[in-house]
Amino acid sequence: MSASLSIGDVAAASGLRTSAIRYYEDVGILPKPDRVSGKRRYNSDTVDRLLMIRFCSRLGMRLTDVRGLLATPRGSRAKDYWRRLVDGKLDEIDGLITAAQGVKRILRESRDCDCVTLSSCAFLRDERAKPPPSRRRLNGLHRSDAPALAQAAGIARRPAVQALRARSQPARS
Repeated sequence: MSASLSIGDVAAASGLRTSAIRYYEDVGILPKPDRVSGKRRYNSDTVDRLLMIRFCSRLGMRLTDVRGLLATPRGSRAKDYWRRLVDGKLDEIDGLITAAQGVKRILRESRDCDCVTLSSCAFLRDERAKPPPSRRRLNGLHRSDAPALAQAAGIARRPAVQALRARSQPARS
């Protein structure tokens, strides 16, 4: 197959920036293209490969996972590898959903909190007892945050929060 597409053509066809394409070349996910008069020239298979990379990236997969997927032989072995990747991602998403549900529950409970002052708030008292978040966490979520977020969802099981929940719910008979 002849190398006939410029990096701009490939970027337009794949929806990626040219810097991302060069980065994927640098990390070895995308093969180095042929050069004509010093300019990169790609074949149409490159666009398909980039679309696969973009798809996996949107699903939150790591580049090492994508590299393995692109290097895996075709057929049932590729399908098995894909299923393992997807199963791992589904477990991660379940952890994030659990954490988000815990945050949602705390927000609802604290919204109608009867605390007179912030210093007497049980939620803030619990927060003061925790170490400050890491810089990475402040900048956004990372896949390694899923277990910590799932654990954070268990905040509602703490005694102070249970007391608040008991006050807001009618007595069971």
